[in-house]
Amino acid sequence: MADGDTSRGNGVGRGGFTLIEVLVSLAILAATLLLAYRIIAGAIAAEGRSEHWTVCSYLAEALVREATATFPDTGESEGKFAPPMDAYSWKRTVRAAAHSDAREVDVTVTWGSDSGAEQVTLYGIAVK
Repeated sequence: MADGDTSRGNGVGRGGFTLIEVLVSLAILAATLLLAYRIIAGAIAAEGRSEHWTVCSYLAEALVREATATFPDTGESEGKFAPPMDAYSWKRTVRAAAHSDAREVDVTVTWGSDSGAEQVTLYGIAVK
């Protein structure tokens, strides 16, 4: 090879990265950062949803325990929880069970808007 040869084979005379190498690395970095942002945003949304599901489960369990602590009359009742839980509403249905000394209790707790409402339903049995 000649003294002034700047071929890639020996690396002599190479002064840095080419423009195309820099652009490709920036494109890879941008794609990676966008993917990381989407993953983190999804995790944050899932955490918020999980919190709603947990609160709904606790509220529904409290209503089922309240209804099954006594022998309730059959029928339906519904309402909203007191603040700070006023974003949640509930519906309780008590039906006669197969045995005359038992009642089936269904409690549904709902949150969200009408178009995107989500709910948790728990079931219990009240006996004499």
